[in-house]
Amino acid sequence: MLAIAARLTAVAAAAVFVGSASAQSNGVGFTLLPKHVVQGEDAHVVVSVRPSGTRCTLNVRYQGGTQQPGLGATIATGGRAAWTWHVPTDVQAGLAKTTVRCASAGSATRSLVIVGRLIEPKITVTKQGFSIRPSLGGGTRLSYGLILHNDSPGKDAINVSVQTNFVMGDNNLLGTDSQHVNGIAAGADYALGRMINFPGGAPITRLEVVIQVETYKAQALHNPTLANIHLLPSQFEPNWLGSIEGELQNTDAALSLQSADLSAVVFDAQGNVLGGGSGFAFQALPAGAREFIKVNFGLDAIPWDKAASTMVSMTSTWKQPGT
Repeated sequence: MLAIAARLTAVAAAAVFVGSASAQSNGVGFTLLPKHVVQGEDAHVVVSVRPSGTRCTLNVRYQGGTQQPGLGATIATGGRAAWTWHVPTDVQAGLAKTTVRCASAGSATRSLVIVGRLIEPKITVTKQGFSIRPSLGGGTRLSYGLILHNDSPGKDAINVSVQTNFVMGDNNLLGTDSQHVNGIAAGADYALGRMINFPGGAPITRLEVVIQVETYKAQALHNPTLANIHLLPSQFEPNWLGSIEGELQNTDAALSLQSADLSAVVFDAQGNVLGGGSGFAFQALPAGAREFIKVNFGLDAIPWDKAASTMVSMTSTWKQPGT
């Protein structure tokens, strides 16, 4: 999983050497002071003190007035006093004032810049749910659905791996399903629905989801348009959901659609996830053309009388006409 963040580490190479106590009348001087420290990183400060053996304290006041807790006093040993602390992630970015006071040796004050940490883009599960149905001849079918949200407003999530664990009441796992999503557009939701078969009973009480993203790229993903999406009961088992049908339209004026992977999540009347399924659209479509689509794999564990609405998502493959 690629974690994207701005990291500016406060190390000696990024520090300002500002002189020693011998050059200052008050007997205290900063010898190592970071130029900047990122929220959530460690900061290091070193001062020279004259005379040695003096008791020193450090006070750090962040932008907005918040003070750094837990900075204990120290005794200057060999004419040197040092502190290391962890900058909280929730302090205000901007100038922070550091003040060292060393009894009769005096005091010194300098400023450093606290840099705000960029929020790492991530995929969150905003809704999830499942339905279970015993299979004829033994075993159990489980249809599950996840609504995945790309939190990044400007970057597409590319090559998303989704691992779903099926957890029983004793917190032990009965199974794991792994799925790959080619991409989730910036700021968008993706409906991931699948069917899992168990050889015996499946006393599943909850889902546990692990998501990894290979990379994020500048916003570029787009998909064809869906229309007339509706739910239908099974033709042979009318008490169960049979399919999700509708139309797919290529509304891109320049590109031809090669294919699309379809994934759907089904909701009840209250918006709770009942499960989901998948399908494919293999027909190549030039600009302005449309085709019939049908999602029917993985839905027949969902009771028809509970199914009220659906969300269908796609990952699409495009090409330039004539190529």
